[in-house]
Amino acid sequence: MQINVHHTRTRNKIQWQRKWKGFGRALISNGDGTFHHAVAPVLILGQCMTLLPVVNILNSNIRTVRFKIFSVRCCYSVTYLLLAGIYSALSIRWYIRKGLNLAYFANCVYMMVVYVSAVFFFLIAFRWQQVLRAFAACERFFQREYYRRQMHGAFRLSWKIRFICFSIFALAVVEDWLNYYSAYESNIVQIETCNRTNVSFWENFYLREHPHVFHLLPFNGFTIAWINRCMRYTWTYVDIFIIAFSYGVQFRFDQIFCRLKNVQGMVCPINFWHDMRVDYVAVSELLNFLDDQFGHLILLACANDMYFIATQLFNGFQRRRAIANYVYFWYSLLLLMFRTLVMLYVSSGVYVASARPLNLLRNVPSKNWGVDLQRLTDEVSSGENVLSGKRFFFLKRQIILAMAGTLVTYELVLLDQVKKIPDSSTDCTYF
Repeated sequence: MQINVHHTRTRNKIQWQRKWKGFGRALISNGDGTFHHAVAPVLILGQCMTLLPVVNILNSNIRTVRFKIFSVRCCYSVTYLLLAGIYSALSIRWYIRKGLNLAYFANCVYMMVVYVSAVFFFLIAFRWQQVLRAFAACERFFQREYYRRQMHGAFRLSWKIRFICFSIFALAVVEDWLNYYSAYESNIVQIETCNRTNVSFWENFYLREHPHVFHLLPFNGFTIAWINRCMRYTWTYVDIFIIAFSYGVQFRFDQIFCRLKNVQGMVCPINFWHDMRVDYVAVSELLNFLDDQFGHLILLACANDMYFIATQLFNGFQRRRAIANYVYFWYSLLLLMFRTLVMLYVSSGVYVASARPLNLLRNVPSKNWGVDLQRLTDEVSSGENVLSGKRFFFLKRQIILAMAGTLVTYELVLLDQVKKIPDSSTDCTYF
């Protein structure tokens, strides 16, 4: 009996070791060059924050990647949505009762946007297998040998997505730590200013940071910290997710451009131009599908980022007693501007990549012209291959300058109309 127990434990240990080794290989390997393989670690990152509760993310068979309601991931996400909903409702109620000013209104917007984003990701999990199937239907054309040869020695799709997404997330972790340290220093200033002797340091810390919760419900510090971490990282993850699928489409347009560039000046058979047109149309159809599926997320992200950049720029003129507050504020603002710029640049790069083949096609000699080449040229020149925010606006490079101009105008209005907000670290009231 003891021998059987020993063998069972040994077998289970070996199985776990194999799973972890497979997990590590899946994260660092170049894989099959598909979007599913490239984005898998980014999805795991999101699941740590209760987002996108789908199972079998690391399985190469996309048929097994699905939303499963009776799973640990789903229970984890539902628990967060319930607690975050209560937390957000109590927060907004408290801000309204205190009297809405610019700072309180910004906090209300933040709560609502982050919670709605989490709900959007939960709904996206229902359709995630459809998204992967759409990518797979497009990518089967790019599994041919001449496309696979392009990937040797190039900056692969998996590394492009993972590098930029994990880099932004690492910067967000630093921001979160600075936020915590800033609150810690502000708590010290308040204790010294208000002569707090009847409460402990950490009790004052949580009462000061979350008064809207502790005077109504018996939340504990760990639950509050967990909810706030998930909310803060969800705010960043929305931009990360948009960057990821934008790279997935842009990479395929770049492959088409590289193939056309390799045959520039050569006489190509008729079926070559037919294949190129089929490949280009496949990527265009994928882009239209993604725009329909994620347009609401793009609209929410752009509106949210633009609003908070304007609000934070105004807050930059406020005085703060703690040095840590200055460091955190400017780091947070610069990171917000950086990740917004990266998100807009990458997503608008899809349109740029889709239009790049046009000059190569127009330089094809007239003696090599044919019906398929003409149809491909028309598709590239007249097709609106661009992501959008539910067709309210289109993500082209011009939108970056347009948003910058709008921010400057909005900032001038704020500076002229809004009074400065008092330093909260010297406020001696809890509720």
